[in-house]
Amino acid sequence: MIDPATPQRDLRSPIPARPSRRLAASTEHQATVAAHLTVRDRWLARMLAEHRTLTSTQITQIAFPSRRAANLRLQRLYHWRVLDRFQPYIGRGRAPMFYVLDTAGAHLLAHEDGIDPRELKFRPERSIGIAYSLRLAHLHGLNSLFTGLIAEALANPDHALTAWWSEARCARHFGDLVRPDGYGRWREADREIEWFIEWDTGSYQLSRFVSKLPGYFELATTTRIITPLLAVFSTAQREAHARRLLAEHLRNQPRPQDLPIATTTAEHLQHATSASAQVWLPLRHREGGRCRLLNLLTAWPHLAAPTSADTAPNATDPSPVPRLSPPAPMPPFRHHELTWSPTG
Repeated sequence: MIDPATPQRDLRSPIPARPSRRLAASTEHQATVAAHLTVRDRWLARMLAEHRTLTSTQITQIAFPSRRAANLRLQRLYHWRVLDRFQPYIGRGRAPMFYVLDTAGAHLLAHEDGIDPRELKFRPERSIGIAYSLRLAHLHGLNSLFTGLIAEALANPDHALTAWWSEARCARHFGDLVRPDGYGRWREADREIEWFIEWDTGSYQLSRFVSKLPGYFELATTTRIITPLLAVFSTAQREAHARRLLAEHLRNQPRPQDLPIATTTAEHLQHATSASAQVWLPLRHREGGRCRLLNLLTAWPHLAAPTSADTAPNATDPSPVPRLSPPAPMPPFRHHELTWSPTG
């Protein structure tokens, strides 16, 4: 069984793929496939272009009414070479299929965005290469948090994940100062919170994590925007150790309030959606214990409301994920764009 707390050491070489009758990724094939792709198919391809890989479980959560419907459509997209897939070998249980963007999918998105596919320089071996990456467990855990939020938003009309940026997109926007693992924005009714996230898998010294904090402070000073930092640690022991180091670092800062921090563990997130469960523990306001994501605003009353999604650049872009052309502001996720009919 695989979950967001699965360590990297358990994700070994993928199970070899079975022979299949996959169609060639020719121009004629791409033209034929384009005529059969739904809005949901294109949205899913863009999600994978942005976030590299999603499991069949995550895809079912965010885009399909049932596992069977998801598997049937994913099988079709795989044979069309819109998507590729792999299955890691794990020591216990059976891992789900991991999906990535494939040649036909990348070329179709390039045509949609007015890009010559040759300029895209898409290489399927690099896309599927995430199967052998030492960051696969890290990426799976991080994406599980956000897909859980999308699933919760689909079940609650007044909830919405209004932004989800990948590590690569964050690097393009903020890389000269800091490189967070992601950026998100969550709304419930008329209240909204945004955050950067760092996902720690326990594979490096915590001093390396703490060394990122000056960059976040500099970003807050430069932009004059206070953005909370959420940190997820692999175990409760590592979280406790990290909190001591983080508190010590903040004591030496002239304006510690410019970087609100809350922590949790992958174990806490494993059985709960982070928006609805009390899993987040603010660093300097722990008297109230762990709280829901949106209730972090109570611990940080000095936070300004995030910029309205309606006034964000490219807010009229119908795609909930960015175009492939380089850096463009991330359009917001809108609830109606995440709702699919069974035949969609």
